[in-house]
Amino acid sequence: MIKTNVWLIAFPDEECRIERVDLKILMQRALRIEVRMEKGVNLEQEQGRYHTLCDRIEYYGHLIAISDNAVVHNLGANYLASLIPLQKSFPEAVKKSRLMASFSPSELLGRQLEQLLDLVSTAGHYLCRELMPKIQFYQQAVKNGWNIIELQEVISDYESVSEINAPDNLRDEFLSLHVRDDITTGADANPYVGLRNQIRAVVGSITRGEPAAVNFSDLGHHVIAEILNEMVYSKGTKISVPITYADGSQASPFPLFCLRPRQIESVRFAFKDEPLIKVGMMSQRHPELDPTVKIYIFRNQEISIGKPAGEIDETAYRKAKELFAKSRSEGKYRIAFYQTGFQPAIVGFYRALTEELIQRSYSLPSLQVTPYYFLGENYKEGKTWV
Repeated sequence: MIKTNVWLIAFPDEECRIERVDLKILMQRALRIEVRMEKGVNLEQEQGRYHTLCDRIEYYGHLIAISDNAVVHNLGANYLASLIPLQKSFPEAVKKSRLMASFSPSELLGRQLEQLLDLVSTAGHYLCRELMPKIQFYQQAVKNGWNIIELQEVISDYESVSEINAPDNLRDEFLSLHVRDDITTGADANPYVGLRNQIRAVVGSITRGEPAAVNFSDLGHHVIAEILNEMVYSKGTKISVPITYADGSQASPFPLFCLRPRQIESVRFAFKDEPLIKVGMMSQRHPELDPTVKIYIFRNQEISIGKPAGEIDETAYRKAKELFAKSRSEGKYRIAFYQTGFQPAIVGFYRALTEELIQRSYSLPSLQVTPYYFLGENYKEGKTWV
């Protein structure tokens, strides 16, 4: 059985500055997006930007966790599951207290602690008993003027809860990366249009013999999957476009215009008796998936934070390719893929899926993958790959 282990990381302001990156600024940006999401304006775009920022904040949290000035507390593998009834019964109080947030700057911590205590008063100590260690940790952090980041780690019955650690050279490797820290969606206000135009421009450059590459780094994972699906199944001359990421790393080219849509009737006939298998990506911030999905594609140990994005892309690609190859001898598969983010892993996964579907395109449909994107409070069905 898979569970999600939770760690609280507290640290002073001086730890927020790593080279030219200021963690305080990243948290302030994310908080401003929270306010805009409350208003419901451009919600999908704001959610994509928010998830990107949270990924970056947690990225730094892993580095800070191994520093001498960090205080680390383990809330355990049952903590998140215990919050589900609380969230269902008191959704507004939970939302107001930012109980599910993954970061809290020191300036906000005192007010958030008050909201957590109000939540306990409203819901009662029985429902909130699992919250008490977190509240005590927050009280200590407020007293010392600390910031807090909440990290999550997927574990199974075959793994024991371990201390947060990293190779000695992790910090040096990370600091050597040329990371761009602005979160943008390009010149277009609509991220789908922006990515579509970017890919077309790269295709045009390659056709003319000019060097160019597609950069997926600052885009929502759902945007990436939907536009890749569109481009893979569009008419055109088959071409593979180079891939680059904001940290300067590169990944293998992605094939486009290489698949033709299947006839709807043939797909329905092929999978009419096949059960839907629910598969998760990585249960980073979505522990509610643990009892829903049958397996996860990637484990944290495989898709490791702190590596160059191009290396993560390649690792995800190879892992997914192995799984798809193995499935060929096991019959037909109809998969619901619960996708929860991390751009290089997404690109690697869909490159492997595209190549697998190319190989299967000369026979009857035997693999169907429908992504489900976490967008705020629920999952939205995406375009099917078959």
